[in-house]
Amino acid sequence: MRLSFWTAAVAALATVIAGLPAAAAPASGTGPPPVIYDSDLDFDDASTLAYLCEEHKLGRIDLRAVTVANNGFGVPDRTLRHARSVLEQCGLPQVPVAAGATGEGVNPAPPELVATIEGVLSGALGDGARPPYISRLSAPELIARTAQRSRQPVTLIATGPLTNVAAALASRATARRIERIQIMGGALRVPGNLYGSALPGFDNSQEFNFWMDPVSARAVLQRARPGTVRLVPLDATAAVPITQDFVARLAADQNAPGARLTYRIVSQPDLAALIDLGIMYWWDALAAVTAVHSSITQFRPERIDVVQDGVQSGRTVLTPAGYRIEAAAAADTEAFERCFLDALNGRACSNQ
Repeated sequence: MRLSFWTAAVAALATVIAGLPAAAAPASGTGPPPVIYDSDLDFDDASTLAYLCEEHKLGRIDLRAVTVANNGFGVPDRTLRHARSVLEQCGLPQVPVAAGATGEGVNPAPPELVATIEGVLSGALGDGARPPYISRLSAPELIARTAQRSRQPVTLIATGPLTNVAAALASRATARRIERIQIMGGALRVPGNLYGSALPGFDNSQEFNFWMDPVSARAVLQRARPGTVRLVPLDATAAVPITQDFVARLAADQNAPGARLTYRIVSQPDLAALIDLGIMYWWDALAAVTAVHSSITQFRPERIDVVQDGVQSGRTVLTPAGYRIEAAAAADTEAFERCFLDALNGRACSNQ
């Protein structure tokens, strides 16, 4: 009798358990990859953030934090307001944001470009009268906290001067939690892209992001775990110019907030004039899109270093004694444009 009683009890308990909701799976290796986005919030970064918002809503990434560098092309204080504005307009007001210190770095961005970009973003986002946004944490602190609290290893996408990233990686505990650092920066086998008042005193072998803070660029290479850095240099971004043909396609295909916001940015008169000159590229967007859809470009191992001073300050050099990375050498233009446009509109990428 006693055995029959316990057999019946166990069977009843099993029935109850089977009807309960399943317990959460172990966090390691589950769910979309957590992403931190660090940029200097110029026009290209704002469009890239809109893209990442839509990828988040599609469930392909988990956008955990957005940080801005205040020593790049964005106007300090305005950068954080623009980041908040993009997130809110894309429907992700809950994503935390933070800014880095002002005035850090080595070479300041050309003021004429800073002014142009600020006009473009304020016009596109309509946030000129928005009050300042204050974050409790600095950008390096938010990166470190987000990475260390994540149960899954984090992907860090960086598309501005690497000041915030270098500071965050000073903590080994943070570096250990970052699975990949996807960087738009450097020029390996092509000339640089310095422009305007940035040119005097330099030989234009530099890409802007590394030129603005070469000290931090090298520090990231030193502090990142071996094998985690992926570089999307000018060699690859040369394949993704912003064309009026793409702008026209975007104008006709605005089914999600990310697409509408990006169209407002690229159709601003000051930016449209630069697009007509053929000097604007989807630099940052390519880095982000290939972080999510790796088939658009191929990465190969390289060893690099960053020149620290002189007329080549900020130049990315290939050297056998350099830091080991993977670098994108080229990109599939049509595949990028299709996938970028699809994602901005909240659609599954047609390249997949």
